[in-house]
Amino acid sequence: MSGGKEMTGDKEVTGVFDCGPAEFAQAFGETIPAHVAERVAAYGIRCRRMPLAERDGWLRKIAATLLEAQLSKAGERRLGDWENGWQENLDRFLATPCAQSLVPGYFGKYDALRLNGELVAPASPDCERNMLAALEDWLFDAWLAEAPAVYEFGCGTGHNLERVRRVNPVARLYGCDWAGSSNRLVAAIGESGLLGQVEARRFNIFEPDTAMRLEPGAAVYTVASLEQVGEGFRPFLDYLQDNRPSVCVHIEPVGELLDPERLLDYLSLRYFEKRGYLSGFLLELRRREALGQVEILKAQRTNVGSLYIEGYSAVVWRPR
Repeated sequence: MSGGKEMTGDKEVTGVFDCGPAEFAQAFGETIPAHVAERVAAYGIRCRRMPLAERDGWLRKIAATLLEAQLSKAGERRLGDWENGWQENLDRFLATPCAQSLVPGYFGKYDALRLNGELVAPASPDCERNMLAALEDWLFDAWLAEAPAVYEFGCGTGHNLERVRRVNPVARLYGCDWAGSSNRLVAAIGESGLLGQVEARRFNIFEPDTAMRLEPGAAVYTVASLEQVGEGFRPFLDYLQDNRPSVCVHIEPVGELLDPERLLDYLSLRYFEKRGYLSGFLLELRRREALGQVEILKAQRTNVGSLYIEGYSAVVWRPR
């Protein structure tokens, strides 16, 4: 880790450090393959350590948010919000068909992120998005590179599919979402030739369409989409078990992997509850594993997150 000082306007900013392969290897708890490390280094991610007063200010903001009576809940009733959000990206993509037009608006809202158990400030462009990209590069390279077909459920703008294509240039890609604006956007991506061999599918995780069968040997992944289903994930798990994909990769908020004795983890867990985020998912997978129905291949926190939550834990499993 390299630290130092930078100039921002007339102010000297201390505690800035490169967040490269070594930092992410520490966060993930394992060595990153050299070719993945090169991609991570190319993002040029830089963060800044916070003075105590700045950190306390963000902690007060988290606490105040948790005390709000009307904090919006995740769930089926938010379909309209997602329709509107992905429509904005669709409009941008139709005007300028490029990968940048696919970036969701929820990235970079706050000048605070989570890394290795601490709050840090972003010190490079697109810091939050690039931190997630580093995480995806690591997991997608390990689990999706050989699949003949890859399905993303809850794909939104389809921006994650770009990183699947980097590690797997030949797979057929399917972007599945319940929002019609997402389906139209993924279809537009396919027509543009930006990724090649990508199709849109309408799919509601709350009420899976059992008539939609996965291709043999296909891989499945989700990124912060199961987050929205709370305790209503079991029909989707049943659907996956029935379709028997080769592997399922989830980058989601998983409370079972956090430590309530640590302040930031405790606040993250309370935020999960307040928003009605994914709950009991890993416990259910463990129950099914004990019954011989599934095999859990990885379940670990990644020590990467946003202001309010460490929401990017990694769970990898497959049906037996």
